[in-house]
Amino acid sequence: MRTRSAKSKNSLIIATTQRCGATWLASLMESTGVLGHPEEWLLPGTVLSWGLRNRIPTLKVRSIPECMLHRSGIRSDRELYAVYRDAVNPRAVQRYLDRLSQVEVTPNSVFSIHLQWDHFEVLTQQWGASLLDLADRNQWLFLWREDQLEQTISWTRARATNQWTSSQRADRTAVYDGPELRRRFLMTVERNQLWVEFFQQQGITPFELTYEQVQADPVGSIDQILAWVDEKASNPVSIEQPALQVQRSSETEEWIARFSEENPDLIGLRYRRPGGIPTP
Repeated sequence: MRTRSAKSKNSLIIATTQRCGATWLASLMESTGVLGHPEEWLLPGTVLSWGLRNRIPTLKVRSIPECMLHRSGIRSDRELYAVYRDAVNPRAVQRYLDRLSQVEVTPNSVFSIHLQWDHFEVLTQQWGASLLDLADRNQWLFLWREDQLEQTISWTRARATNQWTSSQRADRTAVYDGPELRRRFLMTVERNQLWVEFFQQQGITPFELTYEQVQADPVGSIDQILAWVDEKASNPVSIEQPALQVQRSSETEEWIARFSEENPDLIGLRYRRPGGIPTP
């Protein structure tokens, strides 16, 4: 049961990019009972549906016919994302965030959100809203992946197969596409760097975890987060076995080798600087 309070005392913002393990980390955080409900609250479809349920006019009425098109299968996933994004009423977004951070909290009045860079970019640039004043105290957790090439391959394959977790079945087979993989690799590097620049511009020192740390020690990673926010878990951390299955195969190794041979100019960008936020 979700708790209502006048204002969340603390908001935890998980800043990340695609395929860093944020969904799994969010589920671990959720299971503690004290770290909020870290969902992707800025997905346009979520903004619209939650706003509707909570009587916040987040939908532009004239956009209803466009949003209904997904029922006929006319829209692809990305097209549907764009339709929903453009259907959001930007004047209601800050009210949505304020209300969300009051309602979607754990009993200790903590609100949390899982935030991809592209969601954050839409929030600030297209919808003109801010996350900086959600609570009495905002804390940023920066989750990043050491191997940016593996991150990109995971992202590219998930999009191609529509298999985002090991518990899902692939709809299609992923086929190596060198130019597309290069494009997405550069996007991954850029988005990771954009988070770094944002933190520096805002004077924010985030708490950092890597994908590799969470995979190696999920319970220890949650213990670090609890200590960081000075909270004690009300429930044991729940780890579902399927989430532990890393989606890596011999095909991943083949793609790495092929990409490395085709793009020697990018190999120096494969790994982020160990031990902290990379310098620009």
